[in-house]
Amino acid sequence: MEKIKVSVVMPTYNRARVIQHAIRSVIDQTFKDWELIIVDDGSDDHTERIVKNFAYPKIVYHKAEHSGYVSKVRNIGNKLAKGDIIVVHDSDDVAFPDRLEEIVKCFEQHPYAEAVYHGMYLKFYDVYHDSIVRGIRPVRPYSKDHLLSEQYIPGQIAYKRHIIMRHPYDERIRCCDDYQMLLEFALNDVKFQPLYKNLYEYTDSPDSINVHGEAVGWRRQDMKVICKDILRGKYGIEARAEMFKNTVDKNITSVDDL
Repeated sequence: MEKIKVSVVMPTYNRARVIQHAIRSVIDQTFKDWELIIVDDGSDDHTERIVKNFAYPKIVYHKAEHSGYVSKVRNIGNKLAKGDIIVVHDSDDVAFPDRLEEIVKCFEQHPYAEAVYHGMYLKFYDVYHDSIVRGIRPVRPYSKDHLLSEQYIPGQIAYKRHIIMRHPYDERIRCCDDYQMLLEFALNDVKFQPLYKNLYEYTDSPDSINVHGEAVGWRRQDMKVICKDILRGKYGIEARAEMFKNTVDKNITSVDDL
């Protein structure tokens, strides 16, 4: 059998109203040597029915018991992945048709690369003006020092499978899984390669894990784990004040304030 080169891993929870757009954007890729692994964190809506309605042989659907921890769900998907390259794709976002093609090309042109990140468009609802707003999150050159100050690299990246197996997501994290992963990569000298193209549309909705996690305090709790247990405890590094301003609260100035 032909070896699958790319595994797209998509965690989901109660995304019946939008997941079809995410799936369709993977099916429509110009690069065809892929599998899509959808890990459902115990949805109780019609997510399973919508996924199975596609009846597409390259789609693997795995329903897990609900945990509420996206880090755990991502780890399940990564373990199921058969590809050499794993691409992160969230279930309320869409990929441009050449996303996988460009990612594979980037890995081929930079054989040393272990993680590739690219630019994206942002879409969010402006409640004050009742309108959809779009912006651009451009690519910036890789800098470990910059990453230790703020998450300027998006979490929707691609990485070699053996790298994420060596440095998996920390399953204590509920919504800051992307930042935790990026920091672990950086502190273990994983080789990042920027791809200077916008290949993805990220949707920030009121019920998204980032927005909801901020409202209910998950993000603050996650930053405690990242700053106290991982940065300080594991690596002997003190978190910088800029990190809190960009992820939790501009008034927090030290780890002990979390």
